[in-house]
Amino acid sequence: MRRPKLPVALIVLLAGALAGCSTPLFAGLTLGELGLVTSLFSTAATGKGLGEHAMDVATGRDCRVLEGLARDDRRLCEPEDSPALDDDWRGLADLADDTAAPEQAMRSDLPPRDGRDG
Repeated sequence: MRRPKLPVALIVLLAGALAGCSTPLFAGLTLGELGLVTSLFSTAATGKGLGEHAMDVATGRDCRVLEGLARDDRRLCEPEDSPALDDDWRGLADLADDTAAPEQAMRSDLPPRDGRDG
């Protein structure tokens, strides 16, 4: 009688997943390290970690753990149209947006270098 391969493969996959924090998966990095690096990049780019993005999808709201804990006017998860979201830090992209507008305004206010128009 032949044994089914699916239960054996499932056990091997589960054992690998449980030991995933110490098993190198890609370029010598473990699952835990890959998750940490991905979450750090996500936080730097958007102001949210992977867990907060997952909470957004699950609740349909804008969820930010640190903003919710640090600010009295903000709950952990806010509706998308809430005014409390205006003060949220949105990562490095938010910093780039803040610096682009004044720079463009300064350039348009300058006269031409040689005194001619255009």
